[in-house]
Order: sequence, then C-alpha cells, then structure tokens
Amino acid sequence: MSRLSPLRPEDPRRLGDYLLDGRLGAGGQGVVFLATGPGGSPVAVKLLHARLIGGGSERRRFIGEIEAVRRVAPFCTAQVLDADLDGDRPYIVSEYVDGVSLQENVTANGPRSDGALDRIAVGTATALAAIHRAGVVHRDFKPGNVLIGADGPRVIDFGISRLLDATTTTGGPVGTPAYLTPEQLRGEPAGPAGDMFSWALTVAYAASGRHAFAADTYAATMGRILYGTPDLGPLAGSLREIVIACLASEPRDRPGAEEVLSRLLDGGPAAAATTAPVAASDETGERAIREAKGTGRRRRWPVAVAVVAAAAALATVAGGAVFLTTRDDAAVGGGGGGGGGGAVARESDEVAKRDLDGMWTGVARYPEAARTFPLEIYLSGSSRMRWGADLHCEGRLTREREKEGDLILRLDRVTGKSCYPGSVVFRPKDDRSATVDVIKSGNGEIAYSGTLARGP
Repeated sequence: MSRLSPLRPEDPRRLGDYLLDGRLGAGGQGVVFLATGPGGSPVAVKLLHARLIGGGSERRRFIGEIEAVRRVAPFCTAQVLDADLDGDRPYIVSEYVDGVSLQENVTANGPRSDGALDRIAVGTATALAAIHRAGVVHRDFKPGNVLIGADGPRVIDFGISRLLDATTTTGGPVGTPAYLTPEQLRGEPAGPAGDMFSWALTVAYAASGRHAFAADTYAATMGRILYGTPDLGPLAGSLREIVIACLASEPRDRPGAEEVLSRLLDGGPAAAATTAPVAASDETGERAIREAKGTGRRRRWPVAVAVVAAAAALATVAGGAVFLTTRDDAAVGGGGGGGGGGAVARESDEVAKRDLDGMWTGVARYPEAARTFPLEIYLSGSSRMRWGADLHCEGRLTREREKEGDLILRLDRVTGKSCYPGSVVFRPKDDRSATVDVIKSGNGEIAYSGTLARGP
C-alpha cells in the first residue's frame, strides 16, 4: 500500500475543494498529498512549486496543455481529474492509486517473470498508447512512475514534464537522468518515440532489477545510453525482440506504442524501420538478430550500439574553463519562469561551496563535431573534473571567484590524450540540476556545454 506520512507544519490543510490527509511523497516538481475530494473519494493532489508555472503567456500555455492531459483515456493510467494553476499554490488532482511504484515493488520482491512481466509490459504499453493518442508525451517514463495497484499497473505523471518544459527558457533535457533518451542527451526534441525507449528500459528493469545501461556513475550510464549496448538479462522471446526494437538509437527506428501493444497481444516481434550495425562485441544484439533470423522473417533489429569511431572524434574535445552560475532557484527539472530571477550573489565563497559540494554528473555537447559525451564534476576541498567519451580526461578545478552569482573555476593539471586546460561556468537551476559551459585555454570561446544532475 502507499506509504502515508503526516502533514508538516508548512503544508496547507486544504487546496480548493480538497481536504489534505497526509503526504504521499515529494520530488523536484512538488509535493504529492493524499486528499479527500468533494464527493468523499480519495484523490492524489500534486502541489507544484509556483516558480515552475511562470506567469502571463507561460501560465496560459500551461493551462492549455493541462487540458490535453485531461483528455487522456483512463486505460492503465491515473487519470488527471482537476487542476488549479492560479495563485501561488498551483496544483493538479489525479486519480488515487493505492499501491507502490514498480521500482519499490521490484526492490522489495525481486524481478518479474512470465505472466507477471507480460502484464507490466502490456499495461504500460496500453497507457502510453492512450497518452500518445491524446497528443501528450510523458517524457519521464520510468519504474518510479508506474504504480502497482490492485487492478494492475497504472502510469502516473504523464505530460507533467512536458508541461514544465513548455515554461522553460533555459536549455537542457527534462526527465530522470538514467532514463533519458539518446535524443534528449543530444539536445534534440523528445517525442512519443522517446517514451518507447524509456518503456523498454522500464520493462528490462522489471525483468532484471537493474538498468539495462547500468554503470558506476550517471555520466558513464549516459555514455552507455548514447554509445553502448543494453544488458537485457533474462528477457527472452518476442518480448526481448520488442524491447530491442524500442532501444534503437534513432527515434524513427522505434515502433510506436500502438504497434508495440499489437505485437505484445499477438505474441510477435515489433517491426523496425531500418537495420543498424552491430558491434563485434555486442553479443546481446547478435543473439537477438539470430533469434529473429530463426523465425524466417527477413528482419534485423536496431539496437543501441557501441560507436567506436566516436571515441577518436571525441578525443579532440578537451578542457577549458568551467563557469558555475547560480540562478534564482530557477526551476526543477529544466523548468523555470521567463521573467523572475536573474543571478543571485552568494554571501561568501564558503556559502557557495557548502551549497554546491558533491558529485555532479551529466553529458556535454561539442557542437563542432556534433558529438555528446559524459561529464563529471566533483566539488569539494579538492575539486576535479572528468570528461570525454570514456571519461579519459581529468583535471583539477580551483575556485577563483564569483561574478554576479557565477562561480568561476580554473581547470588545470589536466591528464589524458588531447585534453586541455582552461576555465569552467556551472549554472545550478536548483539544488539538484545545473548547466555548465567550458572554455578552452587561450581561446575565450565556449568549447562545449553540458547539463548535470547532482548525485545522491
């Protein structure tokens, strides 16, 4: 059952017509409460951070988008019932599902298999088909956003990340770092095909209890999403083939939700538009292709493959200056208003140091080579930075000064082939996410930029 904690002193007791009974959880977007509706039925109320909604045209656009979310058919979803985005306490009301997330369920009870796994795959694909048919994109599909209720899996928070992204004036991908898609990591728009990539990762997690691109750090995981091959563990048969098809690097090569659902119900493989090369070391992809060939079908499934040439190309991407810029607590998960805010000067370097200390991991984009690569920044008494296709570049970061809220660091003592020193700007959008610009020494221009998430 859902875990309910008491209301805190700062929590409201009522939002509109909804009487709040307790907390169900909290995240970057806001706090979720269990509430009693006007008819006495339980509902879930998400109180959003007001700064995420913005004002003026941004608020009107948000209101228009929420109407699309409310049109999603209630097939395997927690339906959005109501919303009030006016004032300083905007909230969204959805159907209450008494259950725990798929992530919590797998952690407590172990991976799913056989019919239990098939029900997860079919239920979530049904939900995405309904969501996409309404013209909505989830953009943050993951095991934590699938609730296991008494009547089966229910998808929640669909469209919320898209709504928040509609208000942002700062760049960067929206969603949970480990479940971002290749196109989001490349700085490209995310559409329904991105949800299918995340769906495949979620099904693989349900079957194995681990992320298909798992690595030691967020940055390494993102590098594997971009250039690596998935570890699909015990997945077998047609479900394995469908998951592989949905993990194609290019969005156009992935089947849509309705096609996936049809193939799941038929027990057959999802069709894929094109053939992708398979690295010699990609045993998972080769085995899937052999299985497909064994059926007599003339298909080869696209998979996320290792791109060996990328490492050589990215070897030229190196160092520079990193500037960390502190904005006015702008937005969670890439949101933010267009008007309020600006840079906020810290009282002292010690305050900035305390606020920003820890591991920040993500991806950077090198425009000249049209390449993306992992990036790690560790801020502490002895700060350092690692970057490159396989994080082969490493250097020391020294805090130099703050400038109108920007924390400016010097990057030196750099090691690694074709890795260069310089200067580095890190722009925290809140206490969990940030952007960064890197300037190569002697150049004065931004060599590459990245988006980062703060590690646990």
